[in-house]
Amino acid sequence: MIIPITVSPPLSTGGGSKLPPPFVKVSHEEIMLIELQGSLNVKAAEPGDRNGKLVGYLRMDETGTKPTLEIGHHLLEGKIVQLVKPIAVLSRLKIVDSDKLEEQGEGESTGTDKGEEGGDKGWGISAVVKRKIVFGKRPMPVAQ
Repeated sequence: MIIPITVSPPLSTGGGSKLPPPFVKVSHEEIMLIELQGSLNVKAAEPGDRNGKLVGYLRMDETGTKPTLEIGHHLLEGKIVQLVKPIAVLSRLKIVDSDKLEEQGEGESTGTDKGEEGGDKGWGISAVVKRKIVFGKRPMPVAQ
């Protein structure tokens, strides 16, 4: 399975249910956190130019236990680790009417607060992350 990874804009600016950059949707049901040791530099003139740029490819073997991440001419081997505590991915919801919620992401309302625009805002749970992919070793060079 090959999953393209892109730098996506934050949840509040997108119109759909986009995930923040450290998360990846592995299957229809599961979202995982990606943990890299070091830093990842994406070349762009301005920070907004990075949105939607291809960073690399995440590959999983047939059993779904051995992930590899290919970034340019580098290959990272990782492992899947269970999180001690699950992490909830929240998205901001705009309350249009007292009975209706206009969602900026998927999920259910978990609370409200006042926004700068004067309208009430709520938060929705887009996903619950229970596992993460850890790339802890140095990358190996790939000859093409």
